[in-house]
Amino acid sequence: MPETGPLFDIGLLLAFGMAAGLAVARIGLPRVAGYVLAGVAFSPGLLGETLGLEVAAWSPPLTDAALGIIAYLVGGSITTGQLRRMGRLIVTTTLGEGLGAVLLVGITLSGLLWLTGAESLSLALALASVAGTTAPAATVAVMHQYRAEGPLTRTLLGVVALDDALGIIVFSVALVLLTGSSLVGAGERAALEIGGALALGGAGGWLLARFGHFLREDSLRLPVVLATLLLALGLASALGASPLLAALALGFAARHFQRSGGERLFAPLEAMEEAVFLIFFTIAGSHFQPGVFAAHPELVAGYVIARLAGKTGGAALGAHLGGAPPLVARWIGLGLAPQAGVAVGLALTLAEHPGFAETGSIVVNVVLAAVLINEIIGPLAASLALRRAGEARGAPDREE
Repeated sequence: MPETGPLFDIGLLLAFGMAAGLAVARIGLPRVAGYVLAGVAFSPGLLGETLGLEVAAWSPPLTDAALGIIAYLVGGSITTGQLRRMGRLIVTTTLGEGLGAVLLVGITLSGLLWLTGAESLSLALALASVAGTTAPAATVAVMHQYRAEGPLTRTLLGVVALDDALGIIVFSVALVLLTGSSLVGAGERAALEIGGALALGGAGGWLLARFGHFLREDSLRLPVVLATLLLALGLASALGASPLLAALALGFAARHFQRSGGERLFAPLEAMEEAVFLIFFTIAGSHFQPGVFAAHPELVAGYVIARLAGKTGGAALGAHLGGAPPLVARWIGLGLAPQAGVAVGLALTLAEHPGFAETGSIVVNVVLAAVLINEIIGPLAASLALRRAGEARGAPDREE
């Protein structure tokens, strides 16, 4: 077959992704699950190698931009009024689901490794340290498809906005315990990743809101918002801050400073939201590696099951302590199952550390496998939660 290049690869993935999304939607499943499965079909171990697709060579900037757009929209969906009303609930739920996943994954994998004779406590703790993070993209995609509204939806948006900040803090502390590195140094890294991202996103949101007042033509808002967002993502990455948190802060600040006219800074990107989901999830699925599952199936299974149990149980407890309605406390954990970019980034950080020369590749491979599984089951779990809570429009199966 003649060499085709990135444009053909993108077109092929999007065409089959859209077809798969529409097909699974006809049987009541969220479209994003079809996008991921279409990407898996064109992974290197399957059709990708036969067709000569080289997705990994050109996809990183595209997936980073897509994830940034999703994070910006999530940040813009949260208002200061909502935080004042729901602040305690969001904080207790975030702490419950994040720490619940970390603790249960650590305990489960320590037991599995002990039973197999490996007895590698550091490996179990390393995998547990990245288990708390959640990827907002899949959950937001399901909300978008079902036009979800209600207390569960609002709480979920608040939790995913704080979740990665908690995940970075937990990871930084775990790195100190595992490597014996300086607590001050780890604190400085965490402060830069989180504080730097929030400062950068906040300043960018203020500038975007101020400049947005002078834009009279609707057609100009999309390029201005995209330019600001891409600059924030690039600067955050260059400075060692978290691009995802920077995009979240950018969206939140733009909404806050623009006030009543804030929707004008989000409507252009909301119109292309489905295309962003299609691009992100088909590419994510195309990174499927069958060998990863074959090498450490017990660790992958233990990680996925324990993380989901920790998320659901911890979220339910945290939401209950925060005063959530019973339906929210019961179902919010299922909306937090997806995991993607931040977890992979933290795993790569561990793999590059001299103290993990022997186990770093295992951490990366297990997390990659778990991410793929979670990106498939996550949308299904989020769809079930929204339906059972009665917030997916047209869904008949609300739990009373």
